[in-house]
Amino acid sequence: MDLMTRAEFEELVGESGATKLSLFAPTHRVATARESDEDRLRWKNLLTTVQDALVEQGGERREVEDLLAPAWELHGDAMAWSHMGDGLAMFLRPGWSASYRVPLEVPELAAYGGGFILSPVLPLLSDQNYVVLALSQKAVRVLRGSRTRIGELDLPGVPEAFGELYDDGRQPDSVPRPSTTGRAGQAVFHGPGGMDNLHKEDVVEFFREVSRGVEEHLAGRSIPLILAGLPEWVAVYRELNGYPHLVDGAVERNPDDMSADDLRGAAWDLVSQRLAEEKSRLLDRLNEQRGHGNGVVDPHETLTAAREGRVDTLLLAPEGCYGQAHDGRVVLLPADDDGDVCALADAAARATLRNGGAVRMVEGLPEDATVGAVLRY
Repeated sequence: MDLMTRAEFEELVGESGATKLSLFAPTHRVATARESDEDRLRWKNLLTTVQDALVEQGGERREVEDLLAPAWELHGDAMAWSHMGDGLAMFLRPGWSASYRVPLEVPELAAYGGGFILSPVLPLLSDQNYVVLALSQKAVRVLRGSRTRIGELDLPGVPEAFGELYDDGRQPDSVPRPSTTGRAGQAVFHGPGGMDNLHKEDVVEFFREVSRGVEEHLAGRSIPLILAGLPEWVAVYRELNGYPHLVDGAVERNPDDMSADDLRGAAWDLVSQRLAEEKSRLLDRLNEQRGHGNGVVDPHETLTAAREGRVDTLLLAPEGCYGQAHDGRVVLLPADDDGDVCALADAAARATLRNGGAVRMVEGLPEDATVGAVLRY
């Protein structure tokens, strides 16, 4: 699964008395045979290290092996390793497991304790990733991206070209443009070089099918959707769109002339502007509420408030915890979450999500804090 929903995060933070294991590993998206083998070997070494560490800590070998069984099963699935994301996240407790291919760079990390570690995947809740829908008559592309990476998604429910619905032999070289001639006053789209006319009702039906497929894939998610296409195509699609997180701005160019990296750069300009505006709003709100006694940056106070259901929005420093500095480590978490600041911050994130609060990754917290919170009361 590529995009974790809020519901999936809430499942991970549900109360349970069982000890939990969180596993993370970097992977290659659409890997070559060599890269796939490298990823599988890294995963195997991580599992072996975890197994030895848990037995050394007093775990019964049979129980440890049962806990890790789904992770070893994944290791044996050669097909899965040829279609990974930028990172792999897996969560296990006795009798239950969940794994996710994520569009994030994650550390090689195992964490074992009273709760799942979420820090490596929490950026998925902060809209730092996005989906680009590139629209033209020649091709429809759906791409998932971040600041530095982008890759095409294979969505069977999204038609890849106008011809899939209207196989009439037309092979346009670029996006059609509207004119005023046509049937019964309809808008008709003309292309260059004597291309046959396309009536707006056909274009609308085509985009309606595209919209259905995209919205089915994004259902339940809040990831920003960015349109790329000539203005007239973008305008028609907006009229049909039902996805609530469509970005106001668009990449208003013919996407047929743009590489994936061109789309990444143009889309990130829009996303980074949104993130900067959100960061400013969140920090202003935190500072204002601190002045009224409803904002905190102390990790112990933040965790207490989160467990009491008083956190409206939890703010975490993006590089504050469980990042690349933990590569290759097996972390044994304190049972009471009263260990280092990373354990406190992650426990606060779990409690905030469990009690219906929001979690955002924000740079520049006051006093160089790792965690802060805007409180409900």
